[in-house]
Amino acid sequence: MAESIMHFNASLFSQYPDFLDHLTRSIGDAKPDLFLLYEGLQPTWVESAWSFLETQHEGLSIRKTFNSKVGVFTLHLMPAYLHDSIQPWHAQCQMDWYLNGMITLDESLDLHAYTGTTLKFREGPYCGSRKEPDVFIQSIFVKIPTLVMECGWWESSPALENDVNLLLVGGNEAVKRVFIVKWTKHPDDYHVSGFIKVFKLDRNGMPIQEGPIHTIFPAPSNSQDQRISIRRKDFFAGSPYANINPNGMLDYPIDPLRKIAALNLDRMGLTPST
Repeated sequence: MAESIMHFNASLFSQYPDFLDHLTRSIGDAKPDLFLLYEGLQPTWVESAWSFLETQHEGLSIRKTFNSKVGVFTLHLMPAYLHDSIQPWHAQCQMDWYLNGMITLDESLDLHAYTGTTLKFREGPYCGSRKEPDVFIQSIFVKIPTLVMECGWWESSPALENDVNLLLVGGNEAVKRVFIVKWTKHPDDYHVSGFIKVFKLDRNGMPIQEGPIHTIFPAPSNSQDQRISIRRKDFFAGSPYANINPNGMLDYPIDPLRKIAALNLDRMGLTPST
């Protein structure tokens, strides 16, 4: 597996057909885990390209984001096993909540997890933006998810911060938490380290990091105690369950993610850093 990023500016394309031809060729030549980034495109070009990809490349796994505020259109093609470790992690945690009596059967059935589904931002500073998150959790009672998880290898810190701002601010305070999972392959092209950061809005509506950085690999000495906790009233915000034991905590222990990620690294011919 050789993840890579390709960065292009709108000045390369004199008209929309030139951009679409470039995009189509890039997708056709793509290897697994390719990340395309286009800056400065006209929103109408992005909207047309988005629709084209939805109809012409629906069989290919592509997760797209358009951030209208910063003018960046990104596409992640054919994510690898490690990238998708967060999906079974959430499923396992949600099952544990039910088995341990932290949520009822009805609450569990009313929580749905989605991957790559398009979220549209129709108002505020991010009006016109779109995003297909790696994972988001949404109650059947709300139109916008309360929890979003994003995962990446190659994105820079500013790019990840743009994702956080888009989701938290663009979500008009409906998104309560964003998990950012960041993986890094070492120069030996074999060992991989990783961590998770959690973000929320402060009282002034500005994104801030919540809690410490949670190291995944190398596993810290307190690995069994690592967990991310979310209050029920934040997780179930907007649903009838929000006021039932509102300050009760729903935990995401890091160890299960560590085990899933280690399995997926082995599938990719890689290994966790120690």
